Amino acid sequence: MPRLSDTMEEGTVAAWLKKVGDKIEEGDILAEIETDKATMEFESFNEGTLLHIGIQEGETAKVDSLLAIIGEEGEDISGYLNGSASEAKAEQSAPETTEEKTKEKATKEGGSVSEVELPEGVIVVTMPRLSDTMEEGTVAAWLKKVGDNIDEGDILAEIETDKATMEFESFQSGTLLHIGLQEGESAKVDALLAIIGPSGTDVSGIAKNFKVEGYKGNFGIIPAFTRTICTDCNRIRITATGLFKNCLFDDGVFNLKEFIRQGASDDDMKELFINTVQQKPKNGFIAEANRASGNVSESMSTIGG
Repeated sequence: MPRLSDTMEEGTVAAWLKKVGDKIEEGDILAEIETDKATMEFESFNEGTLLHIGIQEGETAKVDSLLAIIGEEGEDISGYLNGSASEAKAEQSAPETTEEKTKEKATKEGGSVSEVELPEGVIVVTMPRLSDTMEEGTVAAWLKKVGDNIDEGDILAEIETDKATMEFESFQSGTLLHIGLQEGESAKVDALLAIIGPSGTDVSGIAKNFKVEGYKGNFGIIPAFTRTICTDCNRIRITATGLFKNCLFDDGVFNLKEFIRQGASDDDMKELFINTVQQKPKNGFIAEANRASGNVSESMSTIGG
């Protein structure tokens, strides 16, 4: 049973669109699953023969319960049905379930971490787990923009998984206040995808300080030249030549390679990084105005993110 919404704890099989013995292709719709928010089509991420249906139409089961088994025609699946495999699966899924309940956290002065109390009506939408093997997703396209009114069931974005590109619908109503991942960016499951809430709500602190427990970030190329994220950008950039940039639009603050060649220790680098980041311009317009070399010629795609 897949987790099809961030609050889903159990699901009901509204209808099976395949029966035991049917050939299944990747992308085929197996069933309609009723969640706590909506009834959604659930597609197969595997090819083979539908060997077993574990939950009949109208039955309800917890997330991660046995929904179906797909395999080779005639394959012996008795081991999956006698309880031993279920226990093994439960042992594997228990830590994942705990991790999925990621808490919104913010860093206090001094570096300690505490839970953030979200403003009333604000919902943090995280990167969903859209397949059983999915570890991260890429935003292929946004179908809504910041400021748009969102109704429950609206398609927010197209998410590319390790298996397919799928539409991701909203399970909340409100205004799209923040987009956490731009088109083309990838992030781990449970990373900040968007924030929805009452129009006009300030969510800059939530967006800047959102943490995924146990996740240390990733490296990637940001494929657009934009100032749309300036208001809550917490990025620094280091170019291929070693230039440390506090902002895409500045001249660069120092050259990291030269600093290392001079014999800088890890502590020296940490101190320099912290002192430099504290001087980060408020936005790209200010950084560009302070440039000595004139107009900006770089873009995120040429220097990397």
